[in-house]
Amino acid sequence: MSNVIGFVILTHSIPDQTLLLCERLATQFENPPIVIHHDFGQCPLDERRFPSNVTFVQDWIRTKWGGTGVVDGLLKALRLLFANEGPDWFVVLSGADYPIKPAQSILADLTQGGFDAYIDHRKILRCSLTLPANGWGNHNYTHPAWVRLAFERYMALGFGFFKLATALGWRRKAFYLRSDFFIQRFTPFNGSLNCYAGDFWFTANRRAARTLLDDSEANRKIIAHFRRRPNPDEGMFQTLLCNAENLKISLDNKRFTDWHGCVNHPRMLGEKDLPTLVASTDHFARKFAFDPDLLNRLDQLVDTQAMSGISEDHNQLHSGPGKSLDQTSSPNS
Repeated sequence: MSNVIGFVILTHSIPDQTLLLCERLATQFENPPIVIHHDFGQCPLDERRFPSNVTFVQDWIRTKWGGTGVVDGLLKALRLLFANEGPDWFVVLSGADYPIKPAQSILADLTQGGFDAYIDHRKILRCSLTLPANGWGNHNYTHPAWVRLAFERYMALGFGFFKLATALGWRRKAFYLRSDFFIQRFTPFNGSLNCYAGDFWFTANRRAARTLLDDSEANRKIIAHFRRRPNPDEGMFQTLLCNAENLKISLDNKRFTDWHGCVNHPRMLGEKDLPTLVASTDHFARKFAFDPDLLNRLDQLVDTQAMSGISEDHNQLHSGPGKSLDQTSSPNS
């Protein structure tokens, strides 16, 4: 299974939690290739504790929330994962993510789904809706006004005075040139290229990886543009993938998150969420605090679900002589 799926994990803290995640992935997916970009400047980590299928980016870079280090770290890890042929599929995770579906279910969804990438995205257009004063509620990226935030981040030409505005208590912290004249001349979005944005964490196949790693002039312009913008992780990869004509992109990123009452990060998941997680059709959930007992209980539920799936497959193969697939599935039989 190691050539079927691989993982890129972006971390900056809690090595024990990252190790637990790697061990779980190794058990579920039969020692898949895992590449970790860890910010050693924020937290030391002993690479020798990790399984042999785990590789670390050696020329790591510093990361911070909303900065360019996250996108550059992912690109470094992705190049390492696909240095040779690479796996058929790859999954981008943080150290606080965890699988909530059996491996066979995840792989079946990916191989039979008909998509090249599963990434949350929406086309970013001019938007005049008012940004909510108290956050996005439980909507976050799906809130209609989030498109305005993304438009200001990635397309409009902004001039910020954040420190002064914060010190004086001003609500407005920047002003923006929104004219198509300026956007088409000073950004890559000249009319033939569209901007897309959404949640960062995604799953994609080898074709999509090659698209992200293509050293074309168009890619270089897109990457350079987003490196100059705030929160580039929520727009750069969507824009690279969704403008590729040869790729089929799903809006479903296969991630379970709960944004209720949160703004910058989803709610931490706990014991009471386990039934909902196992019943979900998503592949991974985020975020978890480091709680080995909780994650072990989740493992047990997922493993039970996996065994149930194996039993159902076995029963279908031995459903009795003379009973065809059409007969067992037809409502009129």
